[in-house]
Amino acid sequence: MMPKIFPYKLQLQILQQGEYRIINFLKWVAANFFKRKLEDKKKLFLSAKAKAILFLSLGLSLLIIIILSLLFGLIGFVLGLVLCTQSYIFLTVSVVVLKPFEALIRFQIKQKSIIELSSLKNLTVIGITGSYGKTSVKEFLYGILKTEFQVLKTPESYNTVLGIAKVIDLELDDSYQFFITEMAAYKRGEIKELAQMLKPKYGILTGINEQHLEMFGSIENTVQAKFELIDALPEDGFAVINGDNNLVKENSKKYKKNFIIYGLGDFNFSAKEIRINEEGTVFDLILDNKTYPSKTKLIGRSQIENIVAAATMAFKLGMKPGKIVEAIANLSSVPHRLEFRKRENMLVIDDAYNSNVTGFKEALHLLDNFKDRPKIIVTPGIVDLGGETLEIHQPLGKLAAEICDVVILVGKSDRTKGLSQGITDQKKLHWISSIKELSAILKDLNLKNPVVLLENDLPDNY
Repeated sequence: MMPKIFPYKLQLQILQQGEYRIINFLKWVAANFFKRKLEDKKKLFLSAKAKAILFLSLGLSLLIIIILSLLFGLIGFVLGLVLCTQSYIFLTVSVVVLKPFEALIRFQIKQKSIIELSSLKNLTVIGITGSYGKTSVKEFLYGILKTEFQVLKTPESYNTVLGIAKVIDLELDDSYQFFITEMAAYKRGEIKELAQMLKPKYGILTGINEQHLEMFGSIENTVQAKFELIDALPEDGFAVINGDNNLVKENSKKYKKNFIIYGLGDFNFSAKEIRINEEGTVFDLILDNKTYPSKTKLIGRSQIENIVAAATMAFKLGMKPGKIVEAIANLSSVPHRLEFRKRENMLVIDDAYNSNVTGFKEALHLLDNFKDRPKIIVTPGIVDLGGETLEIHQPLGKLAAEICDVVILVGKSDRTKGLSQGITDQKKLHWISSIKELSAILKDLNLKNPVVLLENDLPDNY
């Protein structure tokens, strides 16, 4: 009963899922004012920051009750209790109050990391950024390089100053030759800050699109933010960049850097003759304009593009093509990123970790390979597209309807509204309010041996 009256932990969970962005948090509170139960897709992690916000907000609440009680007696006490039910007020104030202390701690941690990294004379840092594919490229590059070098990577999605600093402090030592770091940003200046701390010699730019457009404000800001990694590379370093991505290709012309271009197009580092089946992908890997027959357990053109990025970097760092091809055959998929799971009466393509415009299209094109089976997409759409949400989702809905036999949209939002507007054949369209309803609707559809694409799954703050 108490958590329902005083929902501090529930609302802290939402605040944490939204990266402690106050405006987004307050928007959620306004839209879900009486909500007291979450699906708990992403549970609250009581980090040092989360604990500080929680304890301070509770302390402020208690202080308000005491002050009002002293001023107005019993009426003040009751008024204080009522005010304290509005936990979002105290959580918001706590975030603001703690910001200067957080900035100081952040600076100290960053300086400590700079000192630790400078002491490792034989270490080379590789930075990876982009609107999509960062984690997959990081994992693939690690999987290739570790067969020949001592390599450390940032785990999971550790891609901010504090997350990477923790890895440096607890794991990095002079036994490693390479440190592969994923570098994320939600605004300009964040990758620049990471680069100042890490001083990467080499970089990979996977691609740029509308991902997190709402936070960046414009695609121009996104471009400038991602190219902060390129700008930070030294003269004796180089960057592996995606030549298939127009925003990367065009904006790279502004920089006098050593670029190695990769992609699935006509490049010296590429992949050709890509043949996909349920067991994996066979393709010709092109390294420095020479062809090497390759295979992988991974499936999808986007996965092959990510493999090419990793293979290009490994080749430029001195690995032999034969070793690279051998390592590629042993790569495993990153969980919830085009991960194939066979079930008794269906094949599930789990791409639920995240979604962006490029990845959404690629996942649909992957689904299109299964010509003789019913094809289903289940999606809540793509988040953080700001005012362009409807416009961006409409053509995605149209493509989904062209490829799929069934389109299942999760929840009512501008995202799913845009998708539905792109679907002319409404017989294909089905709605569910939560992913928990998926099993029931699949049972009702009663399709024989379908392929089900799970394209994105959203935490409770959406």
